[in-house]
Amino acid sequence: MSQTTMARPHVPRRTVPPIALVVLAVVGALLCGAMAYALRDPAVVSRVTIENPSPLDVNVSVQSKNSPRLLLDPVGPTTSATTRGVLDQGSEWIFSFSSAGVDGGTVRVSRAKLSADGWRLKIPQRVIDRLRSGTFVPAYER
Repeated sequence: MSQTTMARPHVPRRTVPPIALVVLAVVGALLCGAMAYALRDPAVVSRVTIENPSPLDVNVSVQSKNSPRLLLDPVGPTTSATTRGVLDQGSEWIFSFSSAGVDGGTVRVSRAKLSADGWRLKIPQRVIDRLRSGTFVPAYER
């Protein structure tokens, strides 16, 4: 008999995949889970309504303690404006107001109170008084 015609002995096959393949699969699954968590959508409030009882156009922004400002829809005189899909600002919302270049100040509202009020905020009279009494300061002079 020649080498090519001889029966080869049966070599048992491994039933467990190599350890490197198992480690690679586990690391891949953990990486996918971490990426899904990191790239999840932020919490959003479906709508926030600002009521303006004054005769002024008012610009409104909102932010939390350590976050950038989020501009809301401007509110016309004696009307209200609803902004949809507002990022949740956490436990304390800080609203800022301005009109015609005049700073109206800020109002801090807890998330619980805002939610209890149906996500509505009426611009306080002290903000309106400040907007009316302020003078326009140009950003630059000619």
